[in-house]
Amino acid sequence: MRLCTLRTETGEDVGVSVPGGIAGLSLVNATAGTHYGPTLLDVIRKGEAAALAATIASLPDLEVPDVLAGPDFGPLYQYPPKLWGVGLNYRRHADDLGVRQPNDAPGSYLRPPSTVIGYGDDILLPSQSQRVTAEAELGVVIGTTCRDVAPENAPSVIFGYTTVLDMTAEDVIRINPRHIPWAKAFDTFCSIGPWVVTPDEIPDLSAVRISTVVNGETIASNQVSSMMYDPYWLVGYFSGGMVLEAGTVIATGTPGAGVIEDGDTVEARVEGVGDLRNTVRLARPRPVAHS
Repeated sequence: MRLCTLRTETGEDVGVSVPGGIAGLSLVNATAGTHYGPTLLDVIRKGEAAALAATIASLPDLEVPDVLAGPDFGPLYQYPPKLWGVGLNYRRHADDLGVRQPNDAPGSYLRPPSTVIGYGDDILLPSQSQRVTAEAELGVVIGTTCRDVAPENAPSVIFGYTTVLDMTAEDVIRINPRHIPWAKAFDTFCSIGPWVVTPDEIPDLSAVRISTVVNGETIASNQVSSMMYDPYWLVGYFSGGMVLEAGTVIATGTPGAGVIEDGDTVEARVEGVGDLRNTVRLARPRPVAHS
């Protein structure tokens, strides 16, 4: 099953991929007399994926409104309980930054919800950085609140997979790697979506290819099998001694980053999961408040 969040005239709705288009969850509920959601984060937290899939299968003649033919995607949800990022999980990316490849544990950082945007939204370049990069990543969406999960048991707590565009104020990190949390925390620096895809849709996770594309040019591309720490290992690592709430997103690292500038179009392409596209703009300085 493939799910997304749609912006509508009245707010937001969950979109479900069906033959012929995208059905709004509100339509599914009205047709079947169900009460799923109402938000995508609710569907995840309440463990409704299997029941929703069964309901969709029981509605083969569900009519998809024309208004959803050209969907307005939002981010999966604005407030992930936790939003973990993994750094330097491919050897090439360490070479990009001219730093030592960590061999004991992955680099990592938490991001604030103000970084989150969705498909088609603008990435805003802050005046505090002169070199911002964007990187495509596979995102793991946790479906069951968990702690101390063994890697071999990770599939049991994963709701699905999504596409992530992760931005970095790279010049700041080159000055001092300890600045990573700040360099990752600017508004609009993490695009998520548009789809979350349940694991049954991905027959071989290790073969999934992730590509960073800037203005139509593929900057870097590699498969999950080339990660130093695979997604299941990462779930085990981040759940060690720490609760991962349902809805947590783990961005698993990039095969390579591309420098982005005002006016660029940047994409993250994750085979079998979805393509994510954003435009790049200079952030406008906020007016100074006067007392």
